[in-house]
Amino acid sequence: MIDLNINLDERTSSNDNFADRISLNGTSVSTTGTNLGFTGESGEPNHARFDSQLNSAWWSWTAAADGTVTIDTFGSNYDTTLAVYTGSAVNSLTEIDSNDDSFSLNNNIFTLQSAVQFTVTAGTTYQIAVDGFSSRTGLIDLNINLDIDDTLISGTAGNDTLSGTGANDRIEGLAGDDMIFGREGINTLLGGDGNDRIEGGSKLDVIRGGSGNDTIFGSEGNNELFGDSGDDLIFSGSGDDFINSGSGNDTLFLGGGDDLIVLETGNGFDTITNFQLGMTTFDVANPNDLSIVDGANGAEISSGGNLLAVVRFNQASTLINNLDQVFV
Repeated sequence: MIDLNINLDERTSSNDNFADRISLNGTSVSTTGTNLGFTGESGEPNHARFDSQLNSAWWSWTAAADGTVTIDTFGSNYDTTLAVYTGSAVNSLTEIDSNDDSFSLNNNIFTLQSAVQFTVTAGTTYQIAVDGFSSRTGLIDLNINLDIDDTLISGTAGNDTLSGTGANDRIEGLAGDDMIFGREGINTLLGGDGNDRIEGGSKLDVIRGGSGNDTIFGSEGNNELFGDSGDDLIFSGSGDDFINSGSGNDTLFLGGGDDLIVLETGNGFDTITNFQLGMTTFDVANPNDLSIVDGANGAEISSGGNLLAVVRFNQASTLINNLDQVFV
């Protein structure tokens, strides 16, 4: 399984009612929220089998592939309960799993936060309720990690050409300058060391370039693309992609989907082509701490004196006049 670290801040969202649940996608997602001031609904089940006042917050998540998912509330600041269901109405849900307190494998301690793990089926939507033991409320951290059922294909220390089977594959290039082709399945494609060329397939792919100057093609699926270290060249493809180019000075060509690009200080800067207002968004630490000016090659985005990105063929005013639409 690959740790994707897609972060979404939903502290101000109102997902109190089942009908207002927040939809999540991806093989690994971390999001935040709250159940402060939240209430239950008529017909809502008691989560984790505790008969107390309900203060539930709701999310939904659709499995991209068959596998085993772990869902937890580690990082929340109160004693949570967690329940996962299938169904489309709050009064007719089928429980898949639930938990109150759990054992954190990461910290090797017993915790008042909750965790569940179960097998999932591709395309199935799971309804997630986060509540509190004995009506407790607070700030929620919700984490979802899917370990996909796949076939492992490994390279060598040399320069390899590796292709997927057409099913769900995990391809590891290891060292060397590798060429990796994902084909049709839902794939995890890892370049490793070296200057690699990695091409995703027609479905959701997780691609990591590793160290070196890599060339990554997202292709048609809704992909999660990580350049890692080095000066990388990333083509997002036509799907809705999550892009974290990593460290180095990277070049991004966007393919027309609803792309989310992570911009971080201290990791070099991105040169971005084909930015589209209303489709391209940037994930930054603090949108209120940005400097956006016109540069020689396009709008330059900086934070704390660090250049984060150059958005080619766009003026600074396009971004400044649409801050809430462009930055998250």
